[in-house]
Amino acid sequence: MATQTGKMTVGRFIKEQRLNLIVPSASLDGKTVLITGANTGVGLEAARHCVRLNAAHVIIAVRTLSKGEAAKEEILKSQPESKTTISLYSVDYSSFASVKAFADKIIAEIPKLDIAILNAGINTMDWKVTADGWEQVLQVNVLSTAYLSLLLVPKIRESYNNASTLLPALVIVTSDTHYWASFKQRRMAGEELGILKAMNNQKETGGSMDKYMISKLLEIYFVRELSKWVDRNYKGEVVITGVNPGLCHSELIRETGLVKLVGDTFKWIFARTAEEGSRNYLWAATAGREAHGQYVSSCEVQRAADTVTSEEGQKLGAKVYQEIGQVLGELDGRVKIFF
Repeated sequence: MATQTGKMTVGRFIKEQRLNLIVPSASLDGKTVLITGANTGVGLEAARHCVRLNAAHVIIAVRTLSKGEAAKEEILKSQPESKTTISLYSVDYSSFASVKAFADKIIAEIPKLDIAILNAGINTMDWKVTADGWEQVLQVNVLSTAYLSLLLVPKIRESYNNASTLLPALVIVTSDTHYWASFKQRRMAGEELGILKAMNNQKETGGSMDKYMISKLLEIYFVRELSKWVDRNYKGEVVITGVNPGLCHSELIRETGLVKLVGDTFKWIFARTAEEGSRNYLWAATAGREAHGQYVSSCEVQRAADTVTSEEGQKLGAKVYQEIGQVLGELDGRVKIFF
């Protein structure tokens, strides 16, 4: 159901939610796959698919290791004959230090990394600032996701083998909600760190659902700009893609009161199962160059919002990417090569 429109209507959303998505079938024989936030929901089901597809090693990265242990046991119980090794690592996206420590351990301890699916994220209307000084949704969904991506890309590239039909891939989980982001913070693009500063300002951004939508929009900007860097420097040896699992039954929405009631009712009517949503992850991870630099939804490449693809959107994407680079470059000199 390829689409040429950069807008999301209610009718299109409902139609896509009802599609019968492709069950993953590409072999992951001998591959090592990392999935963050894989202790529950779509991430857990993606890990289960990887085991079913004969991955040699699946790395489950979670905030709480006990929850990771429970997920591991659940996967192995459902596939007792599997020979896949499942490892557990701890990472907390709300802490840059935790992201750095996690990436450093992966780089040092894992011989090769073929696919990384960065699924961890949050959606909350509460306004909370992390110890690093950033609003939590902005830090978790955008800055820490970008930081981990940049630290892992060179490691992923090491897995490139021109004899293999499956290219190494970095999959960043985004959302179709980016189509609805108002993104009024774009007017600050002319200032140094203008967009990120506006996103980090409670009076400017507040506790609305829009901050989540914008965070997903910024992720797509990041995917597109990082893919350009990869094209220039890695010559097609790594695939960078952004994927939308669709609305799924998961723990992403953790609000209370009326918001939760409305969200639960809407999900009950329209949501996919977490397993169905996870099919998008595996499609994106194995699609190769077709998915590079693209927005993937419903197991196909689709056009992102006009806010991304328009002339203004392309300029905003470049600006956001540079702002992210300025913030992360001050944290870790290794990422400066990407900007």
